[in-house]
Amino acid sequence: MNGLSFTATREKGFLKPVLALCLIFVISLSSLAQYRGAPVKKDRLIKALRSKQLQTRDIVTVINTNGVDFFLTDETRNLLIAAGARPEVIRAVAGNPRLGGGATTAKNRKVNRATKPLAPNYDDLLDEAMFSYKDRKNPQGAAQFLETAVRLNPKKPEAYQMLGFVNLYGLNNPATAEKMMRESFNNGGSAVFRVYHDDSGGFNARCTGSLYISEDTLRFESDDNRHTFETSVTSIDRIKLDTESNRAWKKHTIFKILLKFGKEDIKFRFAPVSGKQTESEMVERFVYVSKNKYNFAGANAFSYR
Repeated sequence: MNGLSFTATREKGFLKPVLALCLIFVISLSSLAQYRGAPVKKDRLIKALRSKQLQTRDIVTVINTNGVDFFLTDETRNLLIAAGARPEVIRAVAGNPRLGGGATTAKNRKVNRATKPLAPNYDDLLDEAMFSYKDRKNPQGAAQFLETAVRLNPKKPEAYQMLGFVNLYGLNNPATAEKMMRESFNNGGSAVFRVYHDDSGGFNARCTGSLYISEDTLRFESDDNRHTFETSVTSIDRIKLDTESNRAWKKHTIFKILLKFGKEDIKFRFAPVSGKQTESEMVERFVYVSKNKYNFAGANAFSYR
């Protein structure tokens, strides 16, 4: 009996570390299973932040969905903040390191490239487009990458959103830009506009940023991370040209967005960085469609009065 008892005790003692290792392995697998795509690389994230084409919540969603292939060191934190990362992005990076998955994926991709060309990848095409637009100053090349991404997955909004941006600011083609923005909008993405925000009431003090209009929200993110403005489109009372401010700052077509919260009225002034009224009218059409849940056909004839 003593011998049998001793054997059982030894077996139990042996099983404990084995079970612990199995548990760790299962936990590791479950943590990897929560991610659905390739982890985000640090240089890709920095490019996305600098491009000003994707709003913070879109970037955070990608990080939470795919993880990142690096740890958040003090140096990396400073690099991300310098590129325009907001606290939400920093928190997402800190909470989603996926170093093992990223290293394996990168290694496999190198091996595959040496033996067989890889099929185009949607995220890689977006990355190439951002590099082409921002670093190479080649908007036409960026548009070609994005058009390939659209053909690869016509239901995802990011390529449409970036095509709208590239056509508007890189290729000076507002008609195509609005068409692509509508596709982005209809697939759950945003229309993106580069604007000045009035910090003083007369545009004597102002900041530059991106205005994102989606189906449910309107959001402004300043480049210096000092101003963030977001509201549900249901709170928008109206949007119109600000002729009084225009007299003081005639180079740009300024538009006012008037919000109503109960009895309180709040007013925000923006102006397109381009200074073009056609761009202000595009903003109005997207706000009009978003607020009223109309399709764009009903908004085509709608303009400033």
